Amino acid sequence: MIEWFKQHRWANLVFLFVYVALVILPHEWVGLKINGIFKSMGRQKYDQLILIGSVILLSLIIIAIAKKLISHAHRSLLIFFFALTILFIYLVNSYLFVVNIESVHYVQYAVAAMIIFPLFNSYYATLFWATLMGVVDESYQYFILAPERTDYFDINDVITNFLGVAFGLLLLKTLGIKADRKDVHVLKKWVLIPTIILVAFVGILLATSVLSVGPSDDTYNLVRVAPPGFWSTVHPNVTYHVVKPLEGVIYMLLLFGIYSIPFRSETKLEEMN
Repeated sequence: MIEWFKQHRWANLVFLFVYVALVILPHEWVGLKINGIFKSMGRQKYDQLILIGSVILLSLIIIAIAKKLISHAHRSLLIFFFALTILFIYLVNSYLFVVNIESVHYVQYAVAAMIIFPLFNSYYATLFWATLMGVVDESYQYFILAPERTDYFDINDVITNFLGVAFGLLLLKTLGIKADRKDVHVLKKWVLIPTIILVAFVGILLATSVLSVGPSDDTYNLVRVAPPGFWSTVHPNVTYHVVKPLEGVIYMLLLFGIYSIPFRSETKLEEMN
């Protein structure tokens, strides 16, 4: 499928738009409907059910790719990053989630990464653009879809989306899907330049007071209502951390730096060996 999409970019783009429209953008609505269905079960049992389902799905994926993973030329690197990603997912689920249904982000963005990959033929460019799509998705929810129900821009979900993207790309790497384009060209055109433009755009919004980081009278605020402290409690058994904007930027820079290692070119991976 990926090879076919590489040869048919317009079809790839159309498929991506359909996927975003049907799967990514409505996910909050779907989550609310699912919560309504299982509401009578109680929060604790509902969370346990989602957790069990997530562990089963993850186990099936690992079993399905085990043979390819073991025989891969870079198996040690891939096994390490699969383990690291699962550790990050555990930490996010434990400290950044309110309900475990948020795990749907991992699946949505793992699949999104696989769909986006043929457009760029580059792992790192895909990591960047799929994550940026997650930022746009959260912005749409926060500023347009449900501003009355949200007190802050959900950087927790942005991190969750990133880990889903990383997991999806690790799966592609394990299956032997190679990037065809040279790193230097791709990173300059599809990562560095867009990053500079994005930073400049956000800088202008902040400088002109159209956008603000914390509660203010500006048109758009990344935090409408500040969390009471480092930990927020929404239920006697549910305490979680709200990642603040500056903190989120630091986390994302660290994550992009960490995942630059497995997603570098095949040539550089060979040099590492």
